Amino acid sequence: MVRKADSLCEFSPSPLYHQFGLFHKSGLPPAIEFETAADASEEPFSGPSRMVYNRRHDKTPTSWRCHMRPLFSQAVLVVFGGVLLAAIPSSAQAASPCEPITLDRLPLLPRDVTLHQFSSHNKRGLNGDAGWFLYRDDRGDAVVFDAAGPGCVRSFWQTDLSEDQVLKFYFDGETEPRHTISCLDLYRGKHPLFPAPLASFEKLGYWGDNPNAGNCFVPIPFAKSLKITMQGRVKFYHFLYERYPHGTPVTTFTGKEDRTILLRAFAEQGEDLLPPSDAEVTRSEFPAIEPGKSVELFHTGKAGTIARVVIEGDASEEFLRRAELEMRWDESPYPDVVAPVGMFFGPAVRPEAVRAMPVKVELLPENRMRLTSCFRMPFWRSARIALVNRSRGSAGPLGPIRAEIHVTPPRFDENEAGYFRTLYREGRTEMGRDWLLYRAAGTGRLLGVVQTMDGAHYCEGDEHFAIDGAGSPQINGTGSEDYYLACFWPNRNFNFPFAGCVGDVKLRPGAACYYRFHLEATVPFYGEIDARIQHGGRSDIVSEYRSLAFAYLRRKPALRETDLLDVANPTSERMHDYRATRSTLTEETAASHEGSDTETVVRDRGRRHEGGEITFTVAIEPGNAGMRLRRRLDQNVGRQSAEVYVDGEYAGTWYHADHNPHLRWFDSDHDVPATLTRGKSELKVRLVPREGDGHGPWTDFRYQAFVFADTTDRGLVVKTGVGRE
Repeated sequence: MVRKADSLCEFSPSPLYHQFGLFHKSGLPPAIEFETAADASEEPFSGPSRMVYNRRHDKTPTSWRCHMRPLFSQAVLVVFGGVLLAAIPSSAQAASPCEPITLDRLPLLPRDVTLHQFSSHNKRGLNGDAGWFLYRDDRGDAVVFDAAGPGCVRSFWQTDLSEDQVLKFYFDGETEPRHTISCLDLYRGKHPLFPAPLASFEKLGYWGDNPNAGNCFVPIPFAKSLKITMQGRVKFYHFLYERYPHGTPVTTFTGKEDRTILLRAFAEQGEDLLPPSDAEVTRSEFPAIEPGKSVELFHTGKAGTIARVVIEGDASEEFLRRAELEMRWDESPYPDVVAPVGMFFGPAVRPEAVRAMPVKVELLPENRMRLTSCFRMPFWRSARIALVNRSRGSAGPLGPIRAEIHVTPPRFDENEAGYFRTLYREGRTEMGRDWLLYRAAGTGRLLGVVQTMDGAHYCEGDEHFAIDGAGSPQINGTGSEDYYLACFWPNRNFNFPFAGCVGDVKLRPGAACYYRFHLEATVPFYGEIDARIQHGGRSDIVSEYRSLAFAYLRRKPALRETDLLDVANPTSERMHDYRATRSTLTEETAASHEGSDTETVVRDRGRRHEGGEITFTVAIEPGNAGMRLRRRLDQNVGRQSAEVYVDGEYAGTWYHADHNPHLRWFDSDHDVPATLTRGKSELKVRLVPREGDGHGPWTDFRYQAFVFADTTDRGLVVKTGVGRE
């Protein structure tokens, strides 16, 4: 039997599809049809069972056929993001670093990209994150973003917006703004460069007279530099952006970039689309899971990639809290994933519908719910997924439970991708200590967080993400509800592809639940990551928190320190042949870093450079895939910029635009491409600080040299007795 669509594989195109011309006028993509097996009728549920079947892709390029059996009554096979979920061959990388990453490419280990943020965070480390900016330009406008390229703005957010606020965009050293746009027009989708739904302006909070948040997910690439200024009063904002090593080919923003993938992420958000064509599906049904017992949903002894996990259970708080997923890859001695199903799929507090890009929750008749995840989970030797009933005491069984596990053939070589992992934490907050969301050593990507908060007024807390051992957080936010792209707690229920508040906290008091999936820009790390969030303005609120972080991880770091130059130390300067013109020694500086540990004071001496040039040598390892230079600088001086040369070759501009006389230490990184470092054991670095035009003196207190291991090198993966890294 062949038909255009049926209840097993239903298309429900969003109106946004028609608005942006992403769907054929018939409501279906052209030349798509589904073939249902003749024996697809469902038998009554009668106990534990498992069925495996294959879904094959017709080789004819103009048609698709799905050969399938139904999962269970009213089953819907769900995929998020359309093209975002298209299958890719192993080792495939984006043609341009500025292209949106797809769910299929997420497991790939990061290369040649770092993530950073400019925000209005309070530079004293206190609450009150409105009105802070980098500096004022010659026009008197507040500079809110200023970075040397190549790079790409991935998303930005504002709240407390007003009619007088205007954004001006200066690309690649321009002295006149290329684009001058009213903030409200931009977020309301009234400017053709920033169309809805990629730009939005919505009432997401309750507090105050203007609880509206503006969000924009239009990528803004820049080849050499980008400066964004704000005319009018400055309130709350943050910009997330990526930086790439010098020489990375990037075409500066034109407004004509292909946004199809992102538009489909919004248009198809939560819609029922074509499942992976080559998936093998394991179906399981269990009448009940007794307290303390577990059932196996999937087990294999061969390589593959989990493409989708679907679970149906009772729409109850008990099921969301007490049923836990456990996943193990490649015979791991411990689970790689341990997560309550409510945290894993989003509705961590109570049954609520969720429609995000990687997860979806549907409320069904008869007090049932269906939970779907589309995260890709690669494995190379074995995989096991179980569901555990963590109930205790007199609690009863959970059930009935029905599940589908979709597995595709291997997509990645073992050396090029990370394992899908989670970190679940729950408990009472600690005074003076930020809540830990995720911490790991190795190489990978932080994908996002689901978090619940119950207790006092917690939503003033800023996120602090310190990456690769930096003393300063590269991600330094303005408030917990701001991190989740809302504003002015308490928050209304909303679902974006990348962030949301699950349930309306004011209408249904109790614990708040949020999700933030960094899928417009994952958080890459090469050595380690420490991601935390405050509870209250200074981590001074007593609350009960729960959080689940999602990541891809290989436990062996790809970044290794090879040398350290202690500036102003005569022995270290002599060993590194450190020389500087127009340089003066500083007095001992006693200061703190921004972020989670503002009370620790570090004392150091260094140098201050009024132009001239600086040269020194650093030792590295020849078998490298590039180098990172890290410099401790004094933010009491703003706009520090220098041209970088490595063995006489230009290696980009090293620029730190911020100025902070309160928390003065900052660890600034500059990545050097492998074309200038591979095969060498020593490098001569020359820095030419920029002077004038508002730039401050260059300050340096120490330099660290790191080398990158090639993540596609087999040497990155270390086999152990259980077949893991």
